[in-house]
Amino acid sequence: MPFSRQAINNINNILREAYEKGRTILYEYELYRILSQIGLEVPGFEFIPDPSDVTETVLKKLGSPVVIKIVSPHIAHKHTLGGVRIIANNDPLFVQFVLIRMKEEVLSHFHHNNKPMIEGFLLTEFIPHTQALGYEVLFGFKEDAAFGPVLTLSKGGDDAEFFAQYYDPANLFLPPLDEQYARRMVDTLNIKHKYLQIGHPEYLEYIAKVASILGSLSYHYSFVSNNESEFIIKALDLNPFVFSQDNRFVAIDGFAQFIPASEETKSMPEIDLTNLDAFFSPQGIAVIGVSSDQTKHTLGGDIATLLHDLHREDLYFVNPKGGTVTLGDIEYKLYNSLDDVPGEIDLVVYAGPAQFMVEFISNICQNVPKGIILISAIPTNMKYSELSTQLDEFVPNGVRVMGPNCMGIFVVPDESNKGLNTLFIEGKRLEIKYSQFSNTVLLTQSGALAVTAIDKLQNSRLFKAIVSFGNKYDVRITDLMAYFAKDETIDVISLYIEGLGPGEGRLFFELSKEIKKPVMVYKAGKTEAGARAAASHTASMSGSYDVFKAACFQSGVILAENIEDYYNFVKIFSLLANKIPSSNRVAGVVNAGFESTVGADELKDLKLAKLAEQTVQTLNTINKYGLVDTSLPFLDITPMADDRMYADFVEALLQDDNVDCIFVAVVPHPITLKTGPMNCHDADSLASLLIKLSRKYHKPMVISVNAGRYYQDFVSILEENGLPVYGDIRSAIKSLDRFVSYHMDREQ
Repeated sequence: MPFSRQAINNINNILREAYEKGRTILYEYELYRILSQIGLEVPGFEFIPDPSDVTETVLKKLGSPVVIKIVSPHIAHKHTLGGVRIIANNDPLFVQFVLIRMKEEVLSHFHHNNKPMIEGFLLTEFIPHTQALGYEVLFGFKEDAAFGPVLTLSKGGDDAEFFAQYYDPANLFLPPLDEQYARRMVDTLNIKHKYLQIGHPEYLEYIAKVASILGSLSYHYSFVSNNESEFIIKALDLNPFVFSQDNRFVAIDGFAQFIPASEETKSMPEIDLTNLDAFFSPQGIAVIGVSSDQTKHTLGGDIATLLHDLHREDLYFVNPKGGTVTLGDIEYKLYNSLDDVPGEIDLVVYAGPAQFMVEFISNICQNVPKGIILISAIPTNMKYSELSTQLDEFVPNGVRVMGPNCMGIFVVPDESNKGLNTLFIEGKRLEIKYSQFSNTVLLTQSGALAVTAIDKLQNSRLFKAIVSFGNKYDVRITDLMAYFAKDETIDVISLYIEGLGPGEGRLFFELSKEIKKPVMVYKAGKTEAGARAAASHTASMSGSYDVFKAACFQSGVILAENIEDYYNFVKIFSLLANKIPSSNRVAGVVNAGFESTVGADELKDLKLAKLAEQTVQTLNTINKYGLVDTSLPFLDITPMADDRMYADFVEALLQDDNVDCIFVAVVPHPITLKTGPMNCHDADSLASLLIKLSRKYHKPMVISVNAGRYYQDFVSILEENGLPVYGDIRSAIKSLDRFVSYHMDREQ
């Protein structure tokens, strides 16, 4: 909601006058003036510098009773010092007397050498209202270093019975919010039940309007805004807004803190895609830190081997001592410096000693690359800020830097790309399986997370690219997100984040709203201990997890609350990327009754399908033992079902127009099923039949296999052929629910 130029000028004047008087905190009457400028309702008020200024005209305008408050830049808690009163007598002389006595009482709490300055008195209209829950609403906003202004909305009042039934924590939103969106957000609050009960649904409109207006105010006067504002409002609290007895929504009390924009040290970063191609499709790669002594283990040697194994013909290895190194049947010369390399270089991978990192970069003269990956960690004798300052001095203009303290990049080789692998773990210890259908990028601040994810999701063969970017000296999360958002071979962007720098959170939020692909994230540092651990590892600010969570919810990012959910969500969104559900009606087939019950308990946004009459007839035909209740959408076909019968039940559900998605839960132990390592590969095995069905029908299908290692071949066949398989029914249903709800929300 843009404000008029006149309103902005008036607000700026209010802030400027306060600042010129030496204050960066607004008095309450000044805040009332700002709220009035933007169309929010405040009590009638009058600032009185001296008690003698109280007149009959002033009191008549405010009505009776009147609220009087002391005004002082040095007193925060006026109530406890006797600095707030309500008086019903509207005789000017009496009010003057009360103000004089109030000043005396407040000052009596202080030593005579430390008396606070009293600027005057605020007289306001008394707003009658009830203090029951929901009649008082607390609004505010505060600057978050990573995300900029964050709007807070919470309930005030006392209604224990309602509070016990409908509890809501404080709600956080990232402004600006248009009024229509604000209304949709307000409709998600549990307090709406109270307003419907008391016959005031219009209160939701009031709250949405205030949220939208305050959001616009907070955004306009913030470092993330593109408005060249004279001031930054760092924090504002309105405690509370009340629904008055005459049905107004009025701001009663407030606080605001601001600074001149010239004093703001933070600024919004920009997305920079310059030369990022050098990291993912380089022509010419130089590895720094390769030793001629092949009995000596080095990261550089491991990286050289991995790149050699990709059969690249544009590799150059650098070591100041010179020499040669033999990889396979090829002998590579070790060049003394980058400038000695005869070919052009797009990418340099620095895996030498950390203490020589800056020296190496400072010596780059002629053969200047487009990108540098700094594998090495921060030197032990140096703070990250010191390293960053030195890199600022020596990194050539236009050269992009990833890291330091990272594992670098893996890119699947294909017809158009020679591939890349700097993850420095040999294939025997970490095999990265991929296929022509790999469609997911993993962007991770932690190299260890990359290793774990590769291992966890190996059979799914879903990673097209993996980027371990470490400390983000230059290349940021948002740069990488924007780059892969444009990559047509990538369907899913998965993130592991430990910290976001100033403004980077806001950029992440804005970019996530624009990206049409699923973006999913696991954020470390949720607790204070976790934030400290993340900061010590990556030299990053972790920020408030609640704010990050609000940003994800508002922008449509899929946020996993635990690491197992993260792996599970990545799997289903990747493998089912081309199977978009038309709605949220679910059915399932299990061969153990408890799985049907547990599965039903896990439904959240998914709804039980009502099977079509034709489907029930088909199921009855398949149900030759008469053991299955075919009237239910969750079919318990018992351990007596063989592979063919199992598949027939599944296909019957897939054919039903009332079913949008299905799950199949398999306890693979019955002898009637071909699920063991000796027969699970057969053409008529359950795995083979389910794979055929998944290719025949477009509906999303997830599989749960509740079993141990003996049945790993059975699981691997399914996953390698694009079916998401989970070790328990809860994980399968939860993942399917999240997948379907995401696509339903996107469509709406």
